[in-house]
Amino acid sequence: MKLFIKDQLPLICLYLLTFVGFFLLYDWLDGFSRSKIYFVFLSLVMLLAFLFYRYFTQRNIYKQLSFKPKKLEDTIFQSPSSILEEAYFKHNLASLEIYHKEINVLKNKQKDYQMMINHWVHELKTPVSVISMMAQMNESDETLYKVKQEVNRINYNLSQIVTYLRTEEFSADLKIDHVSLKNVTKEVINELKDFFISKSVYPRISVAEDVWIHTDKKWLKISLYQIINNAIKYSDKGRIVYINLCLKKDIAVIEITNYGIGIEKSDIKRIFDLFYTGENGKRNGDSSGMGLYIVKKTLDMLGHEYKVESKINEKTTFSIFFKP
Repeated sequence: MKLFIKDQLPLICLYLLTFVGFFLLYDWLDGFSRSKIYFVFLSLVMLLAFLFYRYFTQRNIYKQLSFKPKKLEDTIFQSPSSILEEAYFKHNLASLEIYHKEINVLKNKQKDYQMMINHWVHELKTPVSVISMMAQMNESDETLYKVKQEVNRINYNLSQIVTYLRTEEFSADLKIDHVSLKNVTKEVINELKDFFISKSVYPRISVAEDVWIHTDKKWLKISLYQIINNAIKYSDKGRIVYINLCLKKDIAVIEITNYGIGIEKSDIKRIFDLFYTGENGKRNGDSSGMGLYIVKKTLDMLGHEYKVESKINEKTTFSIFFKP
């Protein structure tokens, strides 16, 4: 109520001046018999003057409410010129401080959560590595060979979790180099050789020329690993995963094509969503829905364009474009 009275005080003064002051003045001079029009005219002039005054003293609020802010700081103006503007400024400033405090609390909780997950993953990797080593020493045993395959799946999923957490602080871990696309691809294929063998799928690299690009080698390898891993996973037994590296109008392109179940048309737009597995994931049973989300986030942050084309029960091609 106090703020309302302060804000409306100029209106009260205008009312008193126009309808009381003028009334008494005209009544004292000559009454209203000859000056009705002049009285109305002066009243309108006073009203317009008051409206101009209100507009120019509160124009900051009108401007503030006339556009959509892009960030919270846009709701704060620095030089309030009226009582209402000053109260509005203080209110928004207090709200902003509360918001920042809550955000800091959430950030600290998130950091604790990430540290806990990282610690848990690294603790889990030790016994998994021991089991893998023991199985590798007795690969002739069919049961232990299957154990090794399952251990590899566990390692892959643990690595996905760590990679997902690292993408939250991507910029701090970024290093742009002049990278050979052919060498990076070969390194990824070598890391996946056991998976190729276990799935009876074979890689074939076609290189038009030695293609060099500017990118972060580690993060590009993570993306290629996820894409080629999926190509192997969803290929028909005995088929080939084709990896074509070339230059198209000064743009370096890598195309990864596999022949298998393909991707449903309805799933194409959603395959990059976190934890979305689609029809293939439901049939396959071991899809986490994290791999292509990591690919999208990584390639977006690296600035590399990409696209996926697929025909159901035929082939799927994942293309990445590297601008000069």
